[in-house]
Amino acid sequence: MRIRAYLYLMAAAIMIPVVVFAGLTLRQLQQAETGAALDGVAQSAQRVAMLVDDELDDAEVHLRALAASKALAAGDLAAFREEAVNAPHGSSSWIVLLDEQGRQLVNTVAPAGTVLPTDPSHPNIAVLFSQQRALATDLVAGRVSGRLMTYLALPVSSGGRRYALAAGFGNEHFRRHLGAGGIPADWQVDLVDRKGKLIASNLGSVELVGQAVDPALTSAAASAEHGMLTLPMRRGEPANTAFVHAGASGWTVAVAAPAELIAARERGAWQMAGGGLLAALGCAALLATWFGRVHARALRQAVDAASALANGARPEPGSSRIVEIEHLFEALRHAGDELRRAQAFREQAGNERQLMLERAQHARQTAEEENRAKDQFLAMLGHELRNPLAPIGTAAQLLKMPGLDVHRARYAADVIGRQIEHMNRLLGDMLDVSRVTRGLVSLNLEDVDLRGVVERAVEQTRPLMEECHHRLELRLPPQPVLVRADQTRLTQVVANLLTNSAKYTPPHGHVQLSLASEGGEATLSVADDGEGITPELLPRVFDLFSQGERKADRPQGGLGLGLALVRSLVQLHGGSVDVSSPGRGGGSIFTVKLPLKIELPALSRQPALPQAAPQADMTNGLRIMLVDDNIDAAVSLSLLLEAAGDHLVSTYYDASSALEWAAFERPDAFILDIGLPDMNGYELARRLRAMPEFAGTMLIALTGYGQLQDKVRAREAGFDQHIAKPAEPEAILAALATVRVAGADHPNERAGERANYTQ
Repeated sequence: MRIRAYLYLMAAAIMIPVVVFAGLTLRQLQQAETGAALDGVAQSAQRVAMLVDDELDDAEVHLRALAASKALAAGDLAAFREEAVNAPHGSSSWIVLLDEQGRQLVNTVAPAGTVLPTDPSHPNIAVLFSQQRALATDLVAGRVSGRLMTYLALPVSSGGRRYALAAGFGNEHFRRHLGAGGIPADWQVDLVDRKGKLIASNLGSVELVGQAVDPALTSAAASAEHGMLTLPMRRGEPANTAFVHAGASGWTVAVAAPAELIAARERGAWQMAGGGLLAALGCAALLATWFGRVHARALRQAVDAASALANGARPEPGSSRIVEIEHLFEALRHAGDELRRAQAFREQAGNERQLMLERAQHARQTAEEENRAKDQFLAMLGHELRNPLAPIGTAAQLLKMPGLDVHRARYAADVIGRQIEHMNRLLGDMLDVSRVTRGLVSLNLEDVDLRGVVERAVEQTRPLMEECHHRLELRLPPQPVLVRADQTRLTQVVANLLTNSAKYTPPHGHVQLSLASEGGEATLSVADDGEGITPELLPRVFDLFSQGERKADRPQGGLGLGLALVRSLVQLHGGSVDVSSPGRGGGSIFTVKLPLKIELPALSRQPALPQAAPQADMTNGLRIMLVDDNIDAAVSLSLLLEAAGDHLVSTYYDASSALEWAAFERPDAFILDIGLPDMNGYELARRLRAMPEFAGTMLIALTGYGQLQDKVRAREAGFDQHIAKPAEPEAILAALATVRVAGADHPNERAGERANYTQ
């Protein structure tokens, strides 16, 4: 048999597995390309759904902001409409306010003074109030504008009335999101409501709004959260359609890509593979016909090259005097390069998809963390403002009492002054932080002796130190420590550090302030033996709104602004601030370093000595035990109760003392604060209820924690009533009026007990 026959047989033996492998490889490549294209359509639908969800979330945030309107709480609908018109809700949306029966009260789409429909405009108003959450409606016709639109409705309780506050959206509101995210212009993107009606589309005019979409899409969306269908586009051409639900609204986002785009990729792959196979067959035929015995070696090289390609490797370079064999080598190398490029493209596409998903998840986590930080700050601010308002209100009522003596009037005025000063400090810190972060603070620089700064700061914080019974130790050098600085701002820095140490140090603690200069720097440190700082909190202790663990029994509050303001002001002076702490219970040390100016002769001044805190008086009356660690609040309330009725009030500032004397004094009623330094009010109430003599005694919770879960917790702990600060004195007196006193039928006996008690 001649070599040509052998070559034919050899070529057939080689080409058959090559053809089979190439076909299988091409099929896998085709499936991968098709899958990647369909995944791209599905991801586009998911991105559009996320944009729609974000738009509805933003609308809900604006609605909740409007729900807090004072005009709405006062029932001033005209003023509320003005606020709604000026609210930043976008040019393609409007605000509608409905009453509890669904009748329109305010509609910003209509001019002011327009008579609104009197019949109910929202058929699902009962569902909205029962679920108590924001709900998105399907496509409905506007009663005022006559346009097809959708609403996001929110149940609102304000001023003792219930409303439904809604944001209306026209077709153009969502249409701008449907082409976002890199979606090709010839793709069809539809937003469909739960009834299968078209809300918005990137292709077509506004007249399409409200038309029914393909029933197959509506049926598939009703049974699955997402999926892929083969449906014709609105222009009639076949398409691959991906659909996904847009969050809690229940709407469906459908993205349709022309099927011709995916089919074109498949045809190109088949053409490329067919050309390669034809070239290989031609080369094999030429080898068998022309090369013969002389070119057997070249044939072996071609076989080796084909085997390498079948294994996914790049063929080794070969050479032959026959052009066709050389072309065969080049075609095999080109096929190997194409396979590698295709594999690299798939890997790159997968990495990009993963990166986009991670970025989206990170952005969502960041938004959720910022939202939680905002909620925590608002709750903290509400609590901090309630605490000073309680003694202010009580002292104001005390001043209104007829026949008030000078001592009590002066004490009430002192209470109001101290608490207003506390509120001013809170608001001042907030304004200072705002000005510093926006770069609006200008320093009045002069030569300042840091010893004088320390003295002023000590004077400002002395009342807090005395209230907490702390021992403040000053270590000041005899010679001046001069820096170029703004004296007022540095005083604020030192006062904030002392206040921070006082708040986080248990009563009768030790605070040490040291001042020294060395190496061209002034070093001021504030050390305490308080709660300390955990390793988790230490890196972010100077961040805005950052605080240690906030407990109900912590006697001092705050907004988490003081240390952030310290760092900003010190940096404005060209200095630095640092903190160190061994951990929980080990205290903390704050160190401020500032560049020195020059040294001058010593100017020494001694800080003023601490003054004794005022003591509370007690008079006769109904036997009441008042427990509150806020001295101003406790004393002013006790004076009010003594002056307003025949009440005998004993005042304690911690739970341990109250438990120790309760059995001896046998009060007829207890008024307990929740945030106590040694034991919270819930635990104190449980222990009092466990004592047989107080099983039926009136327990009143008087606290700044006034949310629903706080009232539930108070009831579970055994309290009879929960009164939130600042409380109206009439409410407390009314609660005490319901107390049935044992022995009240024998007034002489009660008078004798009262006389013995006052002794």
